[in-house]
Amino acid sequence: MRPLHRLAILALAAAAAGACGQTPAARAAPAPASAARVPATPPVVATLAVPRIAGPVKINAELEGKKMWESDTGVTPNFKDAAGHGMVPFTQAKARWGDGQLYLMLYAGDLDLQGRVRAHDGAVERDDAFHLEFGAGDEVRVISVSVLGTVADALCHRGATGRGCDPRWESHARVAVDKDGTLNKIGDNDEEWVVEMAVPLASLGLEEAGPGTRIPFSIRRCEVGHGQDHGCGGWGDSPRGELALAP
Repeated sequence: MRPLHRLAILALAAAAAGACGQTPAARAAPAPASAARVPATPPVVATLAVPRIAGPVKINAELEGKKMWESDTGVTPNFKDAAGHGMVPFTQAKARWGDGQLYLMLYAGDLDLQGRVRAHDGAVERDDAFHLEFGAGDEVRVISVSVLGTVADALCHRGATGRGCDPRWESHARVAVDKDGTLNKIGDNDEEWVVEMAVPLASLGLEEAGPGTRIPFSIRRCEVGHGQDHGCGGWGDSPRGELALAP
């Protein structure tokens, strides 16, 4: 083949490859593999190991010398606010179980004790109060306890239009409250209030509860202040936490 013919043929091959947007070598190269998708890390479920104690227990909110509450086991850290920070003022819960009961001690630091609702199943969310939920999914048992010791309890079901609650359900909770301060009076340097309570496990649908039983559970507290937003915090909110009954 003469040199001019060879150059013409090479020029035609280069033009054809350019028309396709790539050289023959580039067309033969395999496409780079896409990056492997990293599976999402499942959220951590807060779990509270609940010690077993010998009962029965007198529920009177007189904690001094009551050894069942002295141990630091079965206690939440300071509740977390919506930003994930420790709630101000300091708030925590302790749990114990035994004799067919779930025992709870709820501590609330509070500079302004506010409580007016005394009727059972009243609107205690207007007052300083704790809000407890047991269970998850379509059926949840709710118990709210205020600084006055007022209890509002209900059995809630999730339906097509949201959650509906039936206040006819009774938790049969025994509750006592100890307060350090004066109710509904500003500027008198209130300090704290404490709830001691016992809830029959049978009323929570846990007649067969024993060591190893796990109870879906969350707790929240909102502090009521005059002319201020509610300061709220909780434990086990999202995802729902668990109480793990210890041997």
